[in-house]
Amino acid sequence: MNPRQREAITAANFIRGLCPWLNESITPIGLVLGTGWDVIRDDEATEIPFQHIPGFNGLEHIDGHARKLLVGKIAGKHVVALRGRIHMNEAPCDINIPRMVRLQTEMLFQLGVKNIIVTSAVGSLDQSLEVGSIAVIDGFVTVYAPEMPIWANEFYSPEDAISLRLKVIALQEQLDELDVKAVGHVMLRGPFFEGRKYDKPLLATSGAKVVGMSMLPEACIAAIYGVEFLGLGFVTNTHFETHSHEENVTRAKKSAALLKDYLIRIINRI
Repeated sequence: MNPRQREAITAANFIRGLCPWLNESITPIGLVLGTGWDVIRDDEATEIPFQHIPGFNGLEHIDGHARKLLVGKIAGKHVVALRGRIHMNEAPCDINIPRMVRLQTEMLFQLGVKNIIVTSAVGSLDQSLEVGSIAVIDGFVTVYAPEMPIWANEFYSPEDAISLRLKVIALQEQLDELDVKAVGHVMLRGPFFEGRKYDKPLLATSGAKVVGMSMLPEACIAAIYGVEFLGLGFVTNTHFETHSHEENVTRAKKSAALLKDYLIRIINRI
């Protein structure tokens, strides 16, 4: 057991102390809720700010990031959800960020999570994926990614975690209003957006059709634990238009009701 695993066990025990019904006989579904994917209301869950959980001391506030763990039920299923996850692109501001990126996911697995759905906003690298499309992640391009919060001897591929079973469910449950496709994902650190003139054409040559600033760390850690992973990305910008974080958020929130319905349908089948 490495020190980070001990830290995750401590965090999980703290959470169980606040939610005693979340005992070792419960196998909750893990959720990471990205922009627009807010499937659970505060009044439907026990809300625990990250800063209250051991290991997250000193975590700074960032506008638009809730930094909360939600423990509750969706479609009759027990869930533990991260709202406002910590991103690797916060690392230059805090050397503890990579440790916390790992901890926020690893503590879910120590709570008994065997299936995790990781959602985010993503950008399109291909004209076939328009704004409003859903990318079901079927593989990762890792050569452009920042260093992952992984220890020596943790030799796993993030693709080992991608669950065919969950991917099939996600493709089968698509709504008429959503264009859902299985595609590859490439992660960049950010927080600056990739360039349209050179970066996006280069990234597209990798075979990936969407680009984002998250999802890969969760898949890497899921592979270590043998947890089934489903990645869902909401396409917020095309492969050619000028980037706007504000517009991306607006577009994702505009589709929030559809995304919630879609996610509930998937959870109902797990």
